[in-house]
Amino acid sequence: MNPIKSPMGRRQFLIAAGVTSTSALALNRLAGVVDPVFKTGAAAASELSGSADVKGTGIRYSHLLSPIKIGNVVLKNRMYYTKAQPTGLQGPETFPNEALINYYANAAKNGAAVVTITANRFDLTDRSVQAIVQQMTDAVHFYGSRVCAPLTQGAEPQGYNISETSRPDPSTRMRAEQYRLTGEAKEITVDMIDKMIEDFVTKAKLYQSLGFDMVNFYMSYRSSILANSLSPAMNRRTDKYGGSLENRARLTLELAQAIKKACGRDFLIEAQISGEEEAGGYTLEDAVNYSKIWEDSIDILQLRAVDGTAAHPTGYNSQKKNPITLRYAEAIKKGGAKIVTAPNGGFQDLDLNEEYIASGKTDMIAMARSFICDPEYGKKAYEGRGEDVTPCIRCNKCHGGPCSVNPMFVIGQRVESTIDPPARSKKVAVIGGGPAGMRAAIIAAERGHKVTLYEKNDFLGGQLRHADFASFQWPLKDYKDYLIRQMDKAGVEVHLNTTATPDMIKAKKYDAVLAALGSEPIVSDIPGAKAGNILAPIYVFGNRTLGKNIVVVGGDLVGTQTGMHLAENGHRVTVLTCERELGTDGQRVHYLETLQLAYEALENFSFIAQVTTTGISDGKVTYRDSAGNEKFIQADNVVVSAGRQPRKDEALKFYGLAERFFIIGDCDAAGFLPAATRTAWAAAVQV
Repeated sequence: MNPIKSPMGRRQFLIAAGVTSTSALALNRLAGVVDPVFKTGAAAASELSGSADVKGTGIRYSHLLSPIKIGNVVLKNRMYYTKAQPTGLQGPETFPNEALINYYANAAKNGAAVVTITANRFDLTDRSVQAIVQQMTDAVHFYGSRVCAPLTQGAEPQGYNISETSRPDPSTRMRAEQYRLTGEAKEITVDMIDKMIEDFVTKAKLYQSLGFDMVNFYMSYRSSILANSLSPAMNRRTDKYGGSLENRARLTLELAQAIKKACGRDFLIEAQISGEEEAGGYTLEDAVNYSKIWEDSIDILQLRAVDGTAAHPTGYNSQKKNPITLRYAEAIKKGGAKIVTAPNGGFQDLDLNEEYIASGKTDMIAMARSFICDPEYGKKAYEGRGEDVTPCIRCNKCHGGPCSVNPMFVIGQRVESTIDPPARSKKVAVIGGGPAGMRAAIIAAERGHKVTLYEKNDFLGGQLRHADFASFQWPLKDYKDYLIRQMDKAGVEVHLNTTATPDMIKAKKYDAVLAALGSEPIVSDIPGAKAGNILAPIYVFGNRTLGKNIVVVGGDLVGTQTGMHLAENGHRVTVLTCERELGTDGQRVHYLETLQLAYEALENFSFIAQVTTTGISDGKVTYRDSAGNEKFIQADNVVVSAGRQPRKDEALKFYGLAERFFIIGDCDAAGFLPAATRTAWAAAVQV
């Protein structure tokens, strides 16, 4: 592998990327250190044949990749792909299209022991549709994986709940209440419960006939009748389905027993529950007791957080180690319940996942974003390459847009066949060491080209450099450091402190030039914003000269996060925004609430919404509030977040110096990481 050439030297370069001798040891600390015998947590579990020989095999993730036996069913490993069908793959068809079938088959190919497919979106009354659905389950089975169908979500009687409910307070639009049944609902009768169970059994038998191996009960976030039946806050019944904990567990138990009777013991059942509820709901101790009641009828317990937002963690509400749902699994196992646990939410690091299973904290790991961010996640697990897994930055954009770190997400199925292998190895220059430049350099080098990257600063990362300073941006820092490591592994030649010029590039006679010069802050037209003491957000991070009171003008995601970073570091921050709320350009699903909760928890952080900033001068910022009143705030420093503009003119100077020329990343269109990642990939595969 070619060394990375930089003025600071290879060792210092790798230390800057987080690769030290200590971290390298940590990456390998679990290799070969395993217990001689594995045992499952299922009621009918037995010791795995051959498991005593696992020790010493050299398999880095031997526990995570070990089979698990549930009754007579063997799952090929401990990785479980949950319900997460990407938007954009499936069109208006009433049957699964080829792109969707390929997506699920690829999840099985790349390691998922169980693949969850949302089959209730298809017209299963049509026999021709049934035939295509069976082709989809066959494609997953080809790779030795099992197929699960969500059985209950959206299929319960509409307008009914376990108890009568009233319309929730609309002011709670971003809290856990959004996951409960909304609107007024009547209490479901016992006769209706019997009919509901009968209908679910009929549907489970249909799924079984189409090749599904198991079904999922959707029982988390107080979002269904089944979920609310468990909750003392929601379940106010006085009959056999309410009152005591045993009675609250009855509806789920009866449904599971009915399906087992109709479909057989080897047709597995997974229940997805919150490990605990908010105040007034059931506790973790209750969840442990539920699992004991269900252990002979439910095979796998997928454990989620209190609500959907907490269950899809971001950098604001999580750390890399010990996701919140892990303690739920650990409590259930310590409580003696003979049921397979599969915690979900924030499990991606292969070394940590191995540790969680090896230490007995859980039986399986439930995840989706791991496979979304890296379509070779399972392959890298089997090859023992955890350090090569593309980190998830926890932006939640996969809930409705392109993945920030996987450029092939959704569109890969459509364009992969158009990507040609390179005819020969070429000399490639990448100008700029931000996320787009680094990603393009890695891909081009992996395609066999000789790649040289020029970066004018003494560091790599571009706009991601701020992640080194903001605590809540640790997922972005992981991603930045990953790119630096991958460039080293790919043999990219890096020149830091080097401003590339057209003459320099022309003299080197490159075959292709990829311009990733990034963007520069837009100077606001607010009177006074062009003064020398007005800062753009990027110049705040690592700046030790700032005063106590700081006003941030602009409440977009960048401005909000900049203010949060400053508040964390002891400054008193006020953000002015023309919008009704902060961070409106962020992903709304499961992301904005964690942002809101994070800045609300900061003592020194405040914001004023629906204002127009009218001027900056003499240590104060003037603005007009929503009522038209002129006001001002004193400020030691002012930060203006007015966006960024691409350095296109500078990039175009490099056109004509090689056979192929591309403008990528922020240099093409200043924006978010998904665009930078995708333009980098698109350019690199054309070289």
